[in-house]
Amino acid sequence: MTKMHYHGHAKEVVARFQRMLNQEQKDAIGEEHFEELEMLISAALGVVHSEQSHRAAKLLEEYAHELRRQSSEVE
Repeated sequence: MTKMHYHGHAKEVVARFQRMLNQEQKDAIGEEHFEELEMLISAALGVVHSEQSHRAAKLLEEYAHELRRQSSEVE
């Protein structure tokens, strides 16, 4: 995933949130805060993706190590 991909998802989340609000609530929050919310959501998605990628890489390393260990026992 790219930063633009996260930003697209964040925009969708904020748009859905805005649809739940009436105009008075939207005006009280203001566009600047909605943009800040988009940035926070985008950053959170990036962190989650990074953590999961790191976890997946660690698991692959463990599997590779185990396969090497098992193959050396067979020979």
